[in-house]
Amino acid sequence: MSDKVEDGTPQTLGGMNITWDDAEMESSYANIGTATANREEFFLLFGTHQHWRGTVQEKNALEVKLAQRIVMSPFAAKRLAVILTQSIKAYEDQFGKIEA
Repeated sequence: MSDKVEDGTPQTLGGMNITWDDAEMESSYANIGTATANREEFFLLFGTHQHWRGTVQEKNALEVKLAQRIVMSPFAAKRLAVILTQSIKAYEDQFGKIEA
């Protein structure tokens, strides 16, 4: 399916050369995410929660601070789903099953 360079990043995909330019990339942390969609776009929402803090009564409600929304075409979302599935399988093969 793809050739890989030494660090594991795809170099070609379906015969197309891909160059990953991360010069302006920003990183952020999310410990929760969800997705919604309409006919033309998928919306991936990412954020954080601190459910491990507080009293037992406070843990009955979950407050999520959304930080990022990624909007994708259905085609791009499908490609992302495929690569996530492959990446999760490779992770579990190496480190064991992820309990969700």
